[in-house]
Amino acid sequence: MLVLLGTTLSTSFIDCLNPTAIAQQMLLQAMVKRKRHALFFIFGIGLANYLLGLAVYYGVLSWVTQLARDAAARFPAYTYGAEAAAGLVCAAIGIFMIRRTRRSSAEAADETKTPTSLTPLSLFLMGAVFCGLELTSALPYFGFLAVLAGYGLGFPYVAAFLLLYDFVYILPLLLVYWGYNRLRGTAFITRLEHVLGRVAAYVVPVVLTAAGVFLLVHGVWSLL
Repeated sequence: MLVLLGTTLSTSFIDCLNPTAIAQQMLLQAMVKRKRHALFFIFGIGLANYLLGLAVYYGVLSWVTQLARDAAARFPAYTYGAEAAAGLVCAAIGIFMIRRTRRSSAEAADETKTPTSLTPLSLFLMGAVFCGLELTSALPYFGFLAVLAGYGLGFPYVAAFLLLYDFVYILPLLLVYWGYNRLRGTAFITRLEHVLGRVAAYVVPVVLTAAGVFLLVHGVWSLL
């Protein structure tokens, strides 16, 4: 059990050193009007990471993946048609948001406030989606799950070890949040918020547009 505890702490520590997540956290921290709302992004990442870990451990994710493959094989026109349609909608919304953000940025060029903001729900969903995308490259996490599966523990122990892993995984983001708020009001943070706020305003629409284009291209290509 001590070996498993050491494995949990070591792999979660390696996994938590994610510069992409930390950079996105900094952008969103500057973007939101109420700084405590940035916690919803962190909680979204943490909850998605925890639930996906359980899904992988108990084979639910493999079952869902196989179900999607079967649906695509039996009803390719409907499946890929829906994917292409969803991609088109996402790309259109993303382009609209980019144009609106550009107009807002031009109008707020001489102001210190950010041109846009995000709701707690959107921050939570962004964190969950980001975690889902990152899971494909989370080799330490999969290694930990493989080691955990080898012990054949009951659900309470599995849930507890996953919770410990998850806490260490989001700890750097919590530290960034607390450190950011402690330094809030200083000249450095004020200037950083002004710069990052303008950059962060384009993060959501650009990501949404890119995801839409990917879904559209993949759906159309699969239909050909």
